[in-house]
Amino acid sequence: MTEIEIKAWVDNPEETEKVIRSFAVYTKELHKKDVYWALEKPDTDGFMKVRIREDNEGVTVTYKRKEVRGAIEVNDEKEFSISARKDFEVLLTDIGFAPYTTKEKQTRVFASTTEGGLPVSIELSYIPPLGWFIELELLANNPDEAFLIRAEAELKAELRRCGIPEEKIEKRFYTELLHG
Repeated sequence: MTEIEIKAWVDNPEETEKVIRSFAVYTKELHKKDVYWALEKPDTDGFMKVRIREDNEGVTVTYKRKEVRGAIEVNDEKEFSISARKDFEVLLTDIGFAPYTTKEKQTRVFASTTEGGLPVSIELSYIPPLGWFIELELLANNPDEAFLIRAEAELKAELRRCGIPEEKIEKRFYTELLHG
């Protein structure tokens, strides 16, 4: 599954939530606790990263191939639930992974549809110590370039609908913001 996402800073979360609730359906609140694990990739300048997330709904492992295209983040995302977190962490350690950062997120989740008819998830999140963010996310199976162009335009329009100007878009990943 490909996740297509746009993220932006929020100056006034109360007002933003009021605007979102005027057109979107509130679905749930989550407290997400993420631990990011990294494995140095030989012969490259990067790392392979895995996230273990614990929230109200359980424990999920996520691996993403991330790419930033213009204002959107396009992620080939692999995700699965686990019931034996400690055992999985032992496996990661034995393979050579090590935890390198953590992130907590208090999130209110809303469901909406873009003006072009695409289902979109809207998350209004507080991430200490960074502050408030809004994330808008579409899911697609093997999107082509034309769909990605359409998705970026529709996500930007949905961001404006939430009362957030495009100048507030943040292209950096949360891990970069947290640890520069």
